[in-house]
Amino acid sequence: GLVLVFIGPLYRPSGWRVATVNMLGLLATAFIALAADVTAAAAAVATADPFGQRCRCVPAADGTLPPCWTEADWDGLNRSIGGRLKGRDSLLLPSEATGNRSLLNDFDYLTSQPGFTFWRGYSGSWDQRTARSEYAVLAESIADIQATVRFAALHRLRLVVKGTGHSFQGRSSAAGSLLLWTHRLRNTQWHERLEVCGKEYEHPVVVAAGSQFMQTHEEARRRGRMEIGGLCPSVGFSGFASGGGHGIFSRSYGTGASSIIQAEVVLANGSLVLATPCNEFADLLRAVRGGGGGTFGVIVSLTYRTFEQPRSVGTIQAQMAVSDLTEMSLVTQEFLNSLRENVMSKGMLQHLGGNLVLQPLLKRITLRMAYVGISSSECAALFSNMTNHMKVDCVPAKSWIDVAVLNKTQLGSMANGRWLSFMNRYFTESVFDTEQSTATFSNGIKRIFELNPRRLEGEHSQLHIMLHWGLSGASDTALQNFTHTSMNPAVAESVGVIMWERMLPDTFFLAGKEESQSTHAQMQEDEARTLAWTDQFLGEGAGSNLNIAGFSGPGWQRRFWGSNYPFLLQAKDKYDPQGLFFCSNCVGSDRWTPDGNCRMPLI
Repeated sequence: GLVLVFIGPLYRPSGWRVATVNMLGLLATAFIALAADVTAAAAAVATADPFGQRCRCVPAADGTLPPCWTEADWDGLNRSIGGRLKGRDSLLLPSEATGNRSLLNDFDYLTSQPGFTFWRGYSGSWDQRTARSEYAVLAESIADIQATVRFAALHRLRLVVKGTGHSFQGRSSAAGSLLLWTHRLRNTQWHERLEVCGKEYEHPVVVAAGSQFMQTHEEARRRGRMEIGGLCPSVGFSGFASGGGHGIFSRSYGTGASSIIQAEVVLANGSLVLATPCNEFADLLRAVRGGGGGTFGVIVSLTYRTFEQPRSVGTIQAQMAVSDLTEMSLVTQEFLNSLRENVMSKGMLQHLGGNLVLQPLLKRITLRMAYVGISSSECAALFSNMTNHMKVDCVPAKSWIDVAVLNKTQLGSMANGRWLSFMNRYFTESVFDTEQSTATFSNGIKRIFELNPRRLEGEHSQLHIMLHWGLSGASDTALQNFTHTSMNPAVAESVGVIMWERMLPDTFFLAGKEESQSTHAQMQEDEARTLAWTDQFLGEGAGSNLNIAGFSGPGWQRRFWGSNYPFLLQAKDKYDPQGLFFCSNCVGSDRWTPDGNCRMPLI
């Protein structure tokens, strides 16, 4: 016979509520079991949550206190952390906090406030206006972090961790959550030499959870050192490096994940551990090296590898106008053919990073790259016959910082915008095999633009061919260090990624506009067709970069981590068995409802 097993919440408090699972969506798969399995199924339901429930406490509209805790509990937490607990009314959005237009797309400002996120949201997935925390802890010490984690675990809260709020998927935001804001933990400690597990590192830096690259890049430069960081200087170490982290010089020096020497982490039980390559937490260290932030615990510090400042570095610049998509595709193919013949065949790809930016709405193609470890004349020789359409200039720079990050002018138009679609996929050297293969690749990119007609006046769309987000042709150092990470192994065989982005800029919303339901539905269809087409022309097995990714549908476990996902899931179960740390498309998140509030049934 067949039986139905009820797996909903055991009680529903007034005011605040225990979030409920969408039972209609789960009945077909969760409520039916063979009679012989009744005992096992019932036991799985009963033991899935040590509190006897499958769902977290989240607030209802009227905000009354639940029986999950009392006001005295919150007062006790606040006292234990020195009064650094803030309520929802203190967690303002950028538009509520200031009338200064210039601040609304200033990335320094946007990352310096606990209630802010760098983006307004991702259409159809999350919105900063609704994904608002009820409380926030403005942590200033490890003890603050430990107290917050223990409190969240004890009272079954939806906990989110945020350093700078750059996540495209809104992983550091959730409605009704307790926000642990680590931004104030920004101290750094530089070592002349440091020995870890019998290996000596020169000039490593220990960075606290809230440290950003715009802070440490200058510290490194003064010491004659460089570090691997993101193109956006306001990005934080913890999220960047734990998510893999490709810098513009990664092909020469390695990824952000491979730059992590050791990590201090607060686990779900509130304990503080130091994970090194040779202690009992070596598996945790490997998980942190690419498994994603906000997943295995709260990173409170990273010991980060630095490198001798390169003696020769500079920019590679070119721009040209294109009349239509057909010309854009032809120029793209010409660039790829020249890259194969003039750069890849000579083993020089490890000295280059950057991207080719395709912007048909603006009728232009822009080459924004950098060189390292070769002279400007050597760079110029590589690009002397790059294309018949573009004149490429190799310009020496005074410092690696001048080419490793984008400036505020380049980034300002994107800050505080809303993503409509975002996707990236790795591509391999097979793209460069023949002129036919480069033509197929270029036409595949052309098709992406054709599948995304302009729906709204003012929307931006562009595609990047990112040539530093892969390690094919990388230095021996970069490849060797990569093996100690938990990133997708496909990265080692990839030349780079294509990154498609479509967004509504801040100016669209400042004009009082919003996308209509019908337009939103059209864009959702555009995105679905784009993902299907990309799988068709690059292959369903093509991986994706974790940090810079949209909502790419099923199979994200394989796309982000490949064969490393089973290891990461094992680490998740070991260090966070109850799933206190949840974020969208993060390790183990498929065991929860999309909002992270209720466990999916065990079948």
